[in-house]
Amino acid sequence: MLEIAPRPLGELLAEARESLARGLAAAGGGEAPAYTVAGDQDLTVRWLCAFKEKAPPGALTFAVKAKYLAEAAAAGASAVLTSPGLDAALPEGPARPSLVTTPDPRLLFVAVLELADRALRPAFAQAEPFWKDRASVELGEGVAFGPGCYVGAGARIGRGARIGPGVIIEDEVTIGPGSEIHPRAIIRWRVRIGARCIIQPGAVIGGDGFGYTQAPDPAAGRLIHYKNPHLGSVTIEDDVEIGANTCVDRGLVADTVIRRGTKLDNLVQVGHNCEIGRDCILVSQAGAAGHSAIGDRAFILGQAGLSHGAKVGADAVITGQTGVTGEIPPGRKAWGGTPSIPLDEELKAQALARRFLPRLRAFLEHFRKSASFEELKERFQDRGDGRK
Repeated sequence: MLEIAPRPLGELLAEARESLARGLAAAGGGEAPAYTVAGDQDLTVRWLCAFKEKAPPGALTFAVKAKYLAEAAAAGASAVLTSPGLDAALPEGPARPSLVTTPDPRLLFVAVLELADRALRPAFAQAEPFWKDRASVELGEGVAFGPGCYVGAGARIGRGARIGPGVIIEDEVTIGPGSEIHPRAIIRWRVRIGARCIIQPGAVIGGDGFGYTQAPDPAAGRLIHYKNPHLGSVTIEDDVEIGANTCVDRGLVADTVIRRGTKLDNLVQVGHNCEIGRDCILVSQAGAAGHSAIGDRAFILGQAGLSHGAKVGADAVITGQTGVTGEIPPGRKAWGGTPSIPLDEELKAQALARRFLPRLRAFLEHFRKSASFEELKERFQDRGDGRK
């Protein structure tokens, strides 16, 4: 449960929707959902909570299913953001909360959370960074630096960017307006980051790609791995988020590219010369080897991996721990297994394996011990409990 500054419900919702509309417009599209309020618009909202939490007076939550709405009402929520038609099953009476009906209650609730975030997130202390060459750096209006930052020569940082404590920005880096670079992130030389991006703590953008050329030395009994200099860079377009401790390697000659609106979770690895399309999701511990490509709106779930040069088509869903070794066609379809196949086929194969592999093993053991077909048949069919 989250305590917020007290606000009348109607005022809070109006400001949240207006803020959401601005954010969606900046991101390139989409409309903020409209809403209607059945109940007390002047209700003072003091808390934001989950629908199951025991709620004090003044608590606001959201519910996307009828049973969740009933649970929120039973828990004492004063106001609930919910979908059209779900209120029909909620009985009238003094315990009935104020209901805010909207096509996307979760999205509107997120907008309310964003307002709370601005008020509650602690501001870092500001300090002058260590400048390699201050005269060569272009700073937009309102750029803020936390303590212990380093800024290289020729860097360009856009209006309103926030650079957290301990961030390293190397030479000729570009950071777009409104972007946030969180503590101890490292932005290597010539990396380009667009507007309104978020780089979470500890991320490394533009580290060397992992590439070596082998030089055999038979006389010494060695295989020398000769390092490939990676002189390309990384281009990150607008509205991208890079999670904590995620690494995005620079390209060999051309850039590694992450297109607009894509979101990377914590602990994701993006190899050299990868190209990730627009509005993709990569979940924690996913990895894309060098020269792999991911189409627009694709989902790469936790611990999935793309081998060198693999391709994932637009809208595809790569489920957790899947290994992609070739090319996945475009289309909103789920894929699983290693090597990857359509998920429904993978699940059938797993079910068959669990069912029949133990019996196959038993058959082979009986085959080894049986002197005749009749003996094998008898042994294999006997389940050991008196049944055949």
